[in-house]
Amino acid sequence: MKYDLNSKRNRFAQRTLADFSGTMFALLQHKAFEDITVHEICTACNYPRATFYNYFEDIYDLLNYCWQCLAKEIRMEDCGNMHPEKRLYTLFDRFYDFMESQKKRVDAIMRYNSLDGGMLTSFRKYLKKQIYSVMEIRSGEDSFPVSYELVADHYSNTILLVVEWCFLRHKCDSRQEADSCLRYLLHGFKGEETDG
Repeated sequence: MKYDLNSKRNRFAQRTLADFSGTMFALLQHKAFEDITVHEICTACNYPRATFYNYFEDIYDLLNYCWQCLAKEIRMEDCGNMHPEKRLYTLFDRFYDFMESQKKRVDAIMRYNSLDGGMLTSFRKYLKKQIYSVMEIRSGEDSFPVSYELVADHYSNTILLVVEWCFLRHKCDSRQEADSCLRYLLHGFKGEETDG
């Protein structure tokens, strides 16, 4: 992203970024990501193309910014000091609550964007990276018999899998069912004896 999000933003920059991200989400509810153009976004926002390119490298860069906005709404970053398992369930709860609150919007977006399309590929990649980074933060007392990176990767994949199963594939009917799926995937084989 060309614009430094860590710098102090003036009102114009805040409004411009909000206009671009809001327009992207609005357009995604009416067409596939692959069919959206920079020209269309700029026309809808009433900004010249030069303004778009002052902030973003390309349309994928804008999409990543949209995911950053989503991650802030979910408040992912403040889970870092929790025990890894509590962190996992807190992240999942926040994802679930957010997706539930945005169900109509998500359903509208999914009418035009396939599970293997560019938008969802970008979504999975961005959120996996963010979940991984939150799960990777650890205190000195955490110890695992396997690589911590493997544990963080497993947790991030599992959260995304259950969120996708519930909200994008519509395979879960309730929060309780979603929680059961998550717990089983993480602990289902624990303590089970095998016939041998």
